[in-house]
Amino acid sequence: MSAAMQSAALLPLRQEIGLFPGPPALDGSPSWTLHDPSAHRFYRIGWPEFEILSRWGGASAGAIAKRIRAETTLAVEDEDVEEFGRFLLACDLLHVSGPQATAGLVGKAERRRESVGRWLLHNYLFMRIPLLRPDAFLTAAYPLIAFVYTRAFAAAIVLIGLAGLYLVARQWDTFLATFVDMFTVQGLVWFAVTLAAMKVVHELGHAFTAKRFGCRVPSMGLALLVLVPMLYTDVNETWKLTSRRQRLAVGLAGVTAELGCAAIALCAWGFLPAGPARSVAFLVATSIWLATVLINLSPFMRFDGYYVLSDWLEVPNLHARAFAMAQWWMREKLFGFGDPVPEDLPPHRRTFMVAFGFATWIYRFILFVGIAVLVYHFAFKLAGVIMMVVEVVYFIVRPIWLEAKAWWSRRRDIRLNRRTVITMVVLAMLIGLVFVPWRSGVTAPAVLRSSQHVDVFVPEFGARVAEVSAAHGNAVEKGRRLVRLTSPDIDYRLGRTKGELDTLEWQMGSRGLDAALLARSQVTEQEYQAALAEYRALSDQKRRLDVVTPIDGVVVDVADGLEAGTWMPAKARLMSIVDATGVVVEAYVDESDLDRLAEGDSARFIGEADSRIDIPLRVTALSRASTRLLTEPALASVNGGPITVRTPKQNELVPDRTIYQIKLTPAEPQARPERVVRGTVILRGEAVSLAVRTWRAVLAVLIRESGA
Repeated sequence: MSAAMQSAALLPLRQEIGLFPGPPALDGSPSWTLHDPSAHRFYRIGWPEFEILSRWGGASAGAIAKRIRAETTLAVEDEDVEEFGRFLLACDLLHVSGPQATAGLVGKAERRRESVGRWLLHNYLFMRIPLLRPDAFLTAAYPLIAFVYTRAFAAAIVLIGLAGLYLVARQWDTFLATFVDMFTVQGLVWFAVTLAAMKVVHELGHAFTAKRFGCRVPSMGLALLVLVPMLYTDVNETWKLTSRRQRLAVGLAGVTAELGCAAIALCAWGFLPAGPARSVAFLVATSIWLATVLINLSPFMRFDGYYVLSDWLEVPNLHARAFAMAQWWMREKLFGFGDPVPEDLPPHRRTFMVAFGFATWIYRFILFVGIAVLVYHFAFKLAGVIMMVVEVVYFIVRPIWLEAKAWWSRRRDIRLNRRTVITMVVLAMLIGLVFVPWRSGVTAPAVLRSSQHVDVFVPEFGARVAEVSAAHGNAVEKGRRLVRLTSPDIDYRLGRTKGELDTLEWQMGSRGLDAALLARSQVTEQEYQAALAEYRALSDQKRRLDVVTPIDGVVVDVADGLEAGTWMPAKARLMSIVDATGVVVEAYVDESDLDRLAEGDSARFIGEADSRIDIPLRVTALSRASTRLLTEPALASVNGGPITVRTPKQNELVPDRTIYQIKLTPAEPQARPERVVRGTVILRGEAVSLAVRTWRAVLAVLIRESGA
């Protein structure tokens, strides 16, 4: 035993450190809880550690171990005492004094001091801001609300909830209509206010339940999770509770309080008149508590569900222990290092810990990627990109890098056997998949159509078909009438306006003979000009009732039911005119794929509805300007197409990502398509690895969002 360790083992325990009985361990052995009041931290220790602490004062490590072996059935060695002494010293639970001890504490503080960047990173991701010291208030108020913990109150809440379900079932359509009303500015305001109120109820549920079992609640406040505000309550003193049922009650108290409010609100909704109060009752009864249950009961983050599961399993620090077990299992399966198990657990418990560790990693990976995407889309330009990169690097890339680094540092421990050979082969294949430039194909959504394809529509007002002058397959010249429409409304308004013009012209011509007409001559001229403008507009609308072809071509795809006497709604499609001289394909590629393509590249068009449509193509044009508005409605997501678009204005399709248009022509003569055919173009481009493709995509985003 080293002299330093010998000295550390003899340091006395700090006088203010508390020791409390803990719940039984998994094997049934007793446990105890150490409480450091200055840091408000709790440490769970087992029977051997308790026996060491019981003999701690003024003895050496060897003497303590000898006494324990003599006085108990425990086989404690000197090294066990030394290791426990190191744990106490690392957690600052020992009383140290003297220049050497002071220098050691200063050095530890220096090592714990974070750089400005790391501090900003940690506090941006998660930060607690204490706002209240509620313990005195909770102590005084608890007698007033103690009735909510009685069986009678619980039964009353259940009955109220059942009554609410009955009332809602009788007004189900109205209940659903209330949900639709929430998608307004006023509805969003009420949602925010109600959410804040329910979060207060949630935290008070934890606080009062902890106070019920005699625990102190030192603080309540605001926590920022990726800058999203959340309330929190410090109920760490529940570590002192030896009853698992009591700890579970504290953990579930927040959700239970919200469910109780939801039951009352559901019943109140059935009696309240339409208005803000009923909207609030609807929110509490549905979306608010449902959202909080889904979030708070997840055991994969350190919310209520995590602590409930930890207490139910009697496994403190569940995440850290599950991660250690999953990491050990993974390394043993991949490399067979032969490391000891992190802790001795029954087989079924060990399997659960490994599965839980992997499930938590997968959940957090998806969560942090989702948060990164949200940050990128909702934060302003460059800041959004930086925040997204920080989260991806810190939460995804960094853990993978550290694990790979650990594997490399232990490469000498890897034994050549069947397991390691399989691991190396799979690892090599993954590396090749990422870094070898094997991927040369580029797929892009596309449409196949005639080189000119024009849809003919009814004007922006409804009309009746008077005559159809062209049929499917007819060749037509530019300017030829296709359909003659009539509109009795326009004819009536034209006749009325023509009568007004005749009257006003007579009045202007007779104003020299009538003093009254002369006095209002200026008004008459203004009325005449207004009537003349209306007459010209109506005449233009009437001329547009003769629908003509804008190009030379062939009539195709005539609308069903297009015949004389049929009423057609405004902007309805009548037929299409296609140019019989050529066929063209228009496709849209992502920004990261554009540099891999060049004019003359070969490609193929595969029809979506009919895979037999397989046409060889050549690239004839590459657009160097991104597509701001999608001109092919067939490809838009609102029409069932593969390109996701936004519609800020009617008939305006704005892609939600950066895409570029390319044009292709068939390598061999093709029959003229009678309609637009949606499909996929497969192009032969420059071979590029997934790593390079990802880097190009990231670089393109950085350049675009930085405004460079």
